[in-house]
Amino acid sequence: MALLEFGLLLVTLVILVWFYFKQSYSYWKNKKIPYMEPVFPYGNLDSLLPRGISIGLQSKKYFEEFKKRNLKYGGVYAVAAPMLVVNDLDIIKDILIKDFSHFSDRGIYNNPSSDKMSSALFTQGGHKWKTMRSKFTPTFTSGKIKAMFDAMSSNAKNMIGFLDGLENKEAVNIKYLAQGYTIDLIGSTVFGLECDSFKTPDTMFREMARKMLQVNFTLGANLCLAIYHPNLARKLGVYLIDKDVAKFFATVARDNVHYRESNNIRRPDLFQSLIDLKNLENAEESIGIDEVAAQTLSFFFAGFETSSSTIMFCLYELARNQEIQEKVREDVRKMVQKHDGEITYDGIKEMKYLGQVIDETLRMYPLVSTLTRVCTKNYQIHGTDDVIEKGTKILISAAGIHKDSDLWVNPHEFDPERFNDENKQNIHPCAYLPFGEGPKNCIGMRFGLLETKIGVATLLSNYRFHISPETKQPLEFEPQTFFLLTIEDIVLKVEKL
Repeated sequence: MALLEFGLLLVTLVILVWFYFKQSYSYWKNKKIPYMEPVFPYGNLDSLLPRGISIGLQSKKYFEEFKKRNLKYGGVYAVAAPMLVVNDLDIIKDILIKDFSHFSDRGIYNNPSSDKMSSALFTQGGHKWKTMRSKFTPTFTSGKIKAMFDAMSSNAKNMIGFLDGLENKEAVNIKYLAQGYTIDLIGSTVFGLECDSFKTPDTMFREMARKMLQVNFTLGANLCLAIYHPNLARKLGVYLIDKDVAKFFATVARDNVHYRESNNIRRPDLFQSLIDLKNLENAEESIGIDEVAAQTLSFFFAGFETSSSTIMFCLYELARNQEIQEKVREDVRKMVQKHDGEITYDGIKEMKYLGQVIDETLRMYPLVSTLTRVCTKNYQIHGTDDVIEKGTKILISAAGIHKDSDLWVNPHEFDPERFNDENKQNIHPCAYLPFGEGPKNCIGMRFGLLETKIGVATLLSNYRFHISPETKQPLEFEPQTFFLLTIEDIVLKVEKL
């Protein structure tokens, strides 16, 4: 009898699951919006368990499929959840900028009750995001970033010291080199701490950086649940940040706050801005210690990974294009001569060609390859009868747009002249999205560009970079990570000037 009851229960469950997916997979057909045919149980995903926090380059495949069909947008399914992939730049502009009020959420999972580190600005939406954004914007003013320049420059010189000390320069791990620089830089400018990643390779900051880029089975399952069923994930108390990483940054933040306040110490860094926000008399405007810790972790991860990868990809392309490398080195050399032999804040701003090289690097290698938004209230797409319903997630493929041959001539070629003064005027505002666009663009964009330019300028002032026999070509990328990551580290030959 018990076996019969179990069998009936199992059959009932299978029927319910079948009915649920059948109903879900009819969503785009019922709305008469073109879509990709889903396959049970993945929908249109290549894998059920992502190794990263986003479907990453998955959306590039969607972009290319709808482009082949000459569609401005189309529907896909993440397991059973319907998502709208938008290819048309004018519609993207409406979503990110003009009609932002309808798409003010990124749809990134957060659950501060069980995962305190998820209360960072990046994960927030609606009024909470608007309030936090207004608080943190003054943290990244030109004056405050300029005040950190000497610390940034000092870390770049330490990177050169490390390179000078290497006996074998025939095959240098550029990722390790760039990460050491950005970890030390973020340590000094965010926390006011000396990390010494090059002197102490096993420093805890480098170890935490390594852990942040690794996803084990438990975190992978949590990510899957958070992406496809966020409400259930919140009820179950799912967390997305490795517990050792969360504990480390919470301890660093609390200890740093206590040390500075007990000793009446103020420093011109990002952490001081967070302490000042914590200590505001207006309780509605102030932030708690958990938010301080969450923001420092967010600043650390975004600042070290995005900038180090940009430096790595930039040097890789310059090694492949020696004429461009010599041209940008000459740009750096002229600036250094003009400023008494030093790389200065004003000098960095003057180097137009260096800026073009970084822009082109970010076009070819957008670190955040997919932009996400969630429709917060029903929205009719301009010029159509189609309505995006509240709660629908939007996918915008920066990776797809940046390699679209209709937007960029020879898009797979590294050509910094795309971003000279004349050509830059002809670029659609949503054809280039390395930092997002609109009110929800990257708040740390100027900071990240400055640390990247300092790093590249300092390296090119001292070394020439070449492709090594050990350089893995073509590059292969992790298919399901939030940031654009190579499977193999990039190795280059470096030559002292």
